[in-house]
Amino acid sequence: METIYFVLGMLSIVGAAFVAAIVWGIVKITKLLKVNRGLEEWIVRNDRHMHDNINNLHKDLDQKSDELYRRISIVTEELHRDMKDLNREMDKRTEELDRDINDRATNIISYVDSRVDKALGLAGAKQVIKG
Repeated sequence: METIYFVLGMLSIVGAAFVAAIVWGIVKITKLLKVNRGLEEWIVRNDRHMHDNINNLHKDLDQKSDELYRRISIVTEELHRDMKDLNREMDKRTEELDRDINDRATNIISYVDSRVDKALGLAGAKQVIKG
């Protein structure tokens, strides 16, 4: 009978140790699940935060590129306007220079004609030179 009590005592100790190990395992698993949930929440928050940051960067980049294109178009329009103004001014000066050259050429021809007439002795009579 003592052996039965001894065996039952040993089995109860082994059973208690087994139950203690199961309880300890359940407690550890519960703690790990809490840690795991916390990490999952942290990952989800950081993922959301990262996507928000990326979206904000894209928005900022789009806004800055739009502003840059707008500035480029404004500068281009100003350059075209300035070029047209310069072309108009150059045309105006060219026409003035052309008129001035024509006036001087006419004066030179008239002067040369008067000198030729004087040299030939045709001082008051003008003749039409055909040529």
